[in-house]
Amino acid sequence: MTTGNASGPESSGRGGATRETRRLPLLFLTVLVDLVGFGIVLPLLPLYARDFGADGIETGLLVSVYSLVQLVMAPIWGRISDRVGRRPVLILGLLGSGAAYLVFANAGSLAALFLSRIVGGIGGSTIPVAQAYIADVTPPARRAGNMGLIGAAFGLGFVIGPMLGGILSGVSPGAPTAPGYTAAALCVLNAFAAVFFLPESRRPGVTARTGRFNLRSSVAHAASSRQILFILGTYLAITMAFATLQPTLSLLAAARFELGAREAGYLFALLGVVSAIVQGGLVRRIVPRTGERSLLLLSALPFCLGLIVMGASATTPAFLAGLVLVGIGYGGTIPSVLGLLSRSVEPKRQGAILGLGQSVGSLARVLGPGMAGALFDVRLSLPYFAGAALIVAATLLAGRVRQPGEQSA
Repeated sequence: MTTGNASGPESSGRGGATRETRRLPLLFLTVLVDLVGFGIVLPLLPLYARDFGADGIETGLLVSVYSLVQLVMAPIWGRISDRVGRRPVLILGLLGSGAAYLVFANAGSLAALFLSRIVGGIGGSTIPVAQAYIADVTPPARRAGNMGLIGAAFGLGFVIGPMLGGILSGVSPGAPTAPGYTAAALCVLNAFAAVFFLPESRRPGVTARTGRFNLRSSVAHAASSRQILFILGTYLAITMAFATLQPTLSLLAAARFELGAREAGYLFALLGVVSAIVQGGLVRRIVPRTGERSLLLLSALPFCLGLIVMGASATTPAFLAGLVLVGIGYGGTIPSVLGLLSRSVEPKRQGAILGLGQSVGSLARVLGPGMAGALFDVRLSLPYFAGAALIVAATLLAGRVRQPGEQSA
């Protein structure tokens, strides 16, 4: 079993760069395989829920409950990882996700689908731990670009996972058996790979001295900084806007263009391709020249426009064009806002604050799908117009954020 003796984010020189180069690809693969499993299930979930008689509101709640659990668990996992290390928490999360997909594979009712999402929310709350891992081994100047690796893993997970889900839905038509067992197997295999190949990112002495989790303290620290509050507000609005797609994209494609489960998987895959290209490639090149704040404001335009086009589309090409614009906008905004959040807090609080940020994102993924499901029952286009309005609000909040390293006005 491999355990590292890594330095924190203050590491510099050739040794620090070597650790960063060696560990980030391993972490990327760990997160990617986990998200492939998530991507297998995501586009199929609303369709299975519909088959069990769920309406738009119930489908939105089915998506939201996963994030409701994450809202509670993410900062806890983040703080625990500050104490015991990132690696064991990541492994536990993978095993929890595997258990959730086993429940999903055997779901025969809407209640079973809800149970699978609750268990999955517990296991899937470790993304802030992966983000803190990156912060541990990355100097501040490269942190936003390397945070884009998490976004790229999301993007690729949304490419490979939905495509697999669409294909596997044909193996067990009308039942989640094949997609669920495949996702569970990926998570379990990934957990074993992490045990043997993923090194720890923090020194044991550092983690042993970290205090126990205190959500109130983390919230109080965030509330004391206008910078952090504006960043978290921006993140909330952006994530709510994107979350409107999760319960409605498959259903809108089916209702308006008569697309099935396999095609729904391809739609999510297209979104993932565009997002991965932007987050994994373009962000790393643009941020050093423009800064995170400028890229965030620039990316909001295609995001907002794409949602409007999708909501108003009457043809499949227009719908796809809107989806591509959303992928571009989302790919630019998320690593920018996470980079701003990471650079606006001292290193010793990164695990807790990034965990709090993930909880804000989870709150958005609770509110966004629930809102989208209710609006979808009223009119198919309303969730997308509401998402565009949220991007406008995010732009206004981001305008109040100061780029780290700049002098205050």
